[in-house]
Amino acid sequence: MPEIAGWKACATSMPQPLNILRVITWLPPGGIERKILEALPRLDRARFRPRVLCLRERGALAAEVEAAGIPVDLIPFRSRLDPWGLARFLRYLRRHRINLVHAHMYRASVPSTIAARLAGALPVVSQIHNVGTWESARQVRMDRFLNRWRRGLIAVSERVKRDVIERLRVPPEFVRVIYNGVDLDRYAPAADPSRAKEAQNFAADSIVVLMAARLVEQKNPLGFVELASRLAPRFPRAQFALAGAGPMAPAIRGAAEKAGLGARFRLLGHQADMIPVYQAADVFVLPSFKEGFSNALIEAMACGLPSVATDVGGNAEAFGERQGGLIVPPGEADRLEEAAAALLGDGERRAALGRLARERAQRFSLARMVEDVEALYEEMAEARELP
Repeated sequence: MPEIAGWKACATSMPQPLNILRVITWLPPGGIERKILEALPRLDRARFRPRVLCLRERGALAAEVEAAGIPVDLIPFRSRLDPWGLARFLRYLRRHRINLVHAHMYRASVPSTIAARLAGALPVVSQIHNVGTWESARQVRMDRFLNRWRRGLIAVSERVKRDVIERLRVPPEFVRVIYNGVDLDRYAPAADPSRAKEAQNFAADSIVVLMAARLVEQKNPLGFVELASRLAPRFPRAQFALAGAGPMAPAIRGAAEKAGLGARFRLLGHQADMIPVYQAADVFVLPSFKEGFSNALIEAMACGLPSVATDVGGNAEAFGERQGGLIVPPGEADRLEEAAAALLGDGERRAALGRLARERAQRFSLARMVEDVEALYEEMAEARELP
């Protein structure tokens, strides 16, 4: 495995823009893909020319990425080691004179690493977005082998970094943490909270408890329904909203109906713009069983929402030492209820914690994320003679 010199920062003027290729399986409207859409147009075009390559299908966000000035191409792979796909990938790297490859998640990272190696040891970095991302021992062995051809790994939180080090048996200096970032100019507290509630069809005097996530098991949306069923009798002004889409939607509707929540529980579905939803809420809850570094959590914090989250992935890192939110153990419904009730029953505490959350969110600005990525690209470029 090649060593990297501590990923030390460099500020070198490049003679011409670097051709950067971001590789991902596809571009659905998810958190990872949204960050690509937000970050790539902000790269300094005097130094970097980014493009995106999908390896399964383009996805719903591809048109938005292209509208932002980033080319999106497709090479459909039948499997991660598809020889025809790899041959096309190799030709693609040469045709577009790619200088650096940045791949996301296991299924894109495997063919990206092999194609970059075939292209003449092209610098490649693999980004890991969650803990326990490998589905089998075979995948772990594959990534351990391919790391010898990578310049390094990116983890989205310190917790993900620890998981990567343990599972892939790499030295700490081989893994860099780059946190997800949020646009603090757009994600901000509501100027008029009552009007923000009414715009989302909530009562102006209600206390809105919000969860935003994909409706999948690891996010524990049924835990949010159970929380709502526990809190509703205790707090008559409380209303509950779950924003997101996914395969568990029917089960969530059924659980809410069975709990008798009626109009006090709303399943909002996918929201193209979450900012008005965050601004209409009073408390944010994230009861996940598993996380890497939650985009929804830092977005809620940037909007000044006091939050309750389970102690998984980078949630505690998001809150920081000053506790910009309340952390509870995963899967403990009583502790989750206790923490949420403490906020619902105390408006002054909600306001104070919301201010702390907004302050803490400054650490996770989109501008800082872009700066970290740019520094990484320059370091990778300096480590070898570019093609």
